[in-house]
Amino acid sequence: MSESLKLRLIKNAGWLFGAEIFSKLLAYGIIVILSRTLGPDGLGQYSFIFYYIGLLGIFSDLGVSFYFMREVARDRDKLKELLPDVLGFKIVLAILNFGIIVLITLFLPKPEWMKLLIVLAGAEAMLTWVSLVFVRMTYAFEITKYEAIARTVERFWAFFIGGAVLWHFKELFPFVAVLLVGYTIRELLRIRWGLSFVPGKIVVRFRPAEWANLLRKSYPFWLIGLFTLIYYRTDMVMLNLLRGDYETGIYRAAYMWIQVAMLVPNVVIPTTLPSMARLHKENRKTLEALFKKSFQTLLFLGLAGTAGYYLFAKLGILFVFGEKFKESVPVLRILAFAIPFMFLNSLFGSYMNATGRELTFTKITGFTAFLNVTLNYTLILHYGATGAAVATVVSQGVASLVNLKLLDR
Repeated sequence: MSESLKLRLIKNAGWLFGAEIFSKLLAYGIIVILSRTLGPDGLGQYSFIFYYIGLLGIFSDLGVSFYFMREVARDRDKLKELLPDVLGFKIVLAILNFGIIVLITLFLPKPEWMKLLIVLAGAEAMLTWVSLVFVRMTYAFEITKYEAIARTVERFWAFFIGGAVLWHFKELFPFVAVLLVGYTIRELLRIRWGLSFVPGKIVVRFRPAEWANLLRKSYPFWLIGLFTLIYYRTDMVMLNLLRGDYETGIYRAAYMWIQVAMLVPNVVIPTTLPSMARLHKENRKTLEALFKKSFQTLLFLGLAGTAGYYLFAKLGILFVFGEKFKESVPVLRILAFAIPFMFLNSLFGSYMNATGRELTFTKITGFTAFLNVTLNYTLILHYGATGAAVATVVSQGVASLVNLKLLDR
């Protein structure tokens, strides 16, 4: 790799890593306060609300944002051409998706106050879905500092303002309401900074014919996003609906530590993906070197994460969450074996998407999402949170094997 590319990747990774560390520490601090204040049941309710919104956000993008980022990363002159139609399409999709959330929520077997919180979270999510266009835009220009700052501001708000509200009222409703205000601030910052990359006046176009053209090119990315959502959100939602709030809280406490580990690929992938897309067009040899280095780094760190989590699971759970969550310890030990697979699958997906093999990756994610749902349903019914953890490890391992087999074809 050239020195200039290395320096740019290091700089972008530094911004994202710093923001991820700081924002995640605050985010997990909130989870700790929530779990110690409201217990496993409260943590389970909180997790269900946001995982449910995430799972139902399947029609909010249709792959358009990722396609937009890849095309602008390859040719920045396409920004002015694509942005107006992408924005118009995203606004319409966000409104339609919110309607779907409201309709399905009416029939949920949940108390009215939870349904109201879900609708409010869905309303805020419309702004989130639109703002992600501007996040992808900054990534296409290989600049990550704005997203880093936006995330940090939101987490700062959530921890200090949200934490104070939670500690005072000891109720979920006011706490979630404060979180939604913080999310809104984050989205407005994303839009504000993203607009600085737009030459001239911002234009939004509502042209269904152009949307159909966009969809023909972006639908593989949507299918990948859809299967990924199902893959990563279905365990928490199915666990809540099949086994209740308590089991969801037990699983969520263990899974928080897996999300801590995912800081690593969450920094590496957004940093390298635009460069991969550009190098696929300009310099294949450098691309291969970048992929090989990323693979070796993620594999080593993933194996180290498995060993560390398995050995220190009890200390991590009891010290952070307390005795009420002791049932999370064996769940975390099982989930630890998924870490190397999760790291590598993030890299495989980004590499295939950046190099024009999105249809191959779509098939892989579709297969593993179906496997994950099937395993979750079967194992959760019999083993609860432990079954959900086993389903995650097996499906992630299968995905890695399939990715490796198809990568060189």
